[in-house]
Amino acid sequence: MKSEFIQSLGDQGIRRDRDRRFWIALVILSAIGTAAATRRIVELGSAPPAGSSEFAGLEARFADKASTTLLHIVPSLLFVLLVPLQFVSSLRRRYRRFHRWTGRLIMGLGLAIGISALWLSAHPVGGVVEGAATMFFGSLFLLSLGKAWWHIRNERIELHREWVIRMVATALGAATTRPIMAVFFATTRLTGLTPEQFFGPAMWLGFISTCLAGEAWIRYTRPQAAHNRSEPVPFYGMQMTKEGDEL
Repeated sequence: MKSEFIQSLGDQGIRRDRDRRFWIALVILSAIGTAAATRRIVELGSAPPAGSSEFAGLEARFADKASTTLLHIVPSLLFVLLVPLQFVSSLRRRYRRFHRWTGRLIMGLGLAIGISALWLSAHPVGGVVEGAATMFFGSLFLLSLGKAWWHIRNERIELHREWVIRMVATALGAATTRPIMAVFFATTRLTGLTPEQFFGPAMWLGFISTCLAGEAWIRYTRPQAAHNRSEPVPFYGMQMTKEGDEL
């Protein structure tokens, strides 16, 4: 009995450390996404910078398609602000109605984000390489959103959870690209690369790394999820027990 108790304490410590790492990553990426979206909204609402620098040219390209960019950026800002709330277990248990309606709102925002991302990929800054990345991961995001919705409507709670994580990981991949782009900008004098040349590789690196991290999290937490079917599901409109009854 004593050894089992000690093992139980050890398992709880491991879970706390694992959850702490998850929340650190989620909060950091959400903060980066919030800052990037806010900055872009402010810049689109102000006069474009004068001059012929790369930054001025880049801002001018975004300004030329301001309405489409805002259609993507504003829902993205709301998405990254709301998504962390869906993973707060105490909030799910105490405020179920709020949790359900927030999940529905996030699904609606996700549709706007995914469709506008595909639209913007027609004329990307980074050319074909960036366009291929936004097309691929935009489609993956919409697929994950659709699968998450389908599985919860059919009471497949664990599959719903996994596809939600894939959806969130894909969305937050855009945030991961920001520090990667910052490194490229900081080293441009050494590398000689322009935004048109490094935006594409930065997109692929950011999205792939975040999606792989999301997939690793799914596999790492899958055994625990199988034993937690009485826990309200972390997303969308219905919270169910293992018998499939809506709470």
